[in-house]
Amino acid sequence: MADSVEIESQYAPPIAECAHCEHMLPPGLGEKECKVCGAVCRVSHPPTIDSLTDEALPCPHCNTVVVAGTDERPVDISCGACMGSFTLTPKIVKVEIDCPGCERTLRIRPRPGTRELKCPACESKFNVTF
Repeated sequence: MADSVEIESQYAPPIAECAHCEHMLPPGLGEKECKVCGAVCRVSHPPTIDSLTDEALPCPHCNTVVVAGTDERPVDISCGACMGSFTLTPKIVKVEIDCPGCERTLRIRPRPGTRELKCPACESKFNVTF
């Protein structure tokens, strides 16, 4: 097939904090290096690993239910019924932040460290730290 089909996973690892400085670690499981203090932390969450491994989704080509079978994302999956292939991508986590100026809710992707945000509604600037 010429077009590659991508499907976003239903599950995402929880947001973890550094054990040394309590700032947010980069998303994902395994060994993660803190962007703020440089410490290396091991992130593990057995319920998420089980959910990712057992994730069942319909094949986008024939709607046959396919089980991911691994906790790694992205992963290329082939359907046994129609031999169609597709990619299961990691879920993009977003958090909601309230603007201090107008109390509008903004949805952003969290990143370690401090970010300056500008509200599109009231044009006020403010900082958030993860």
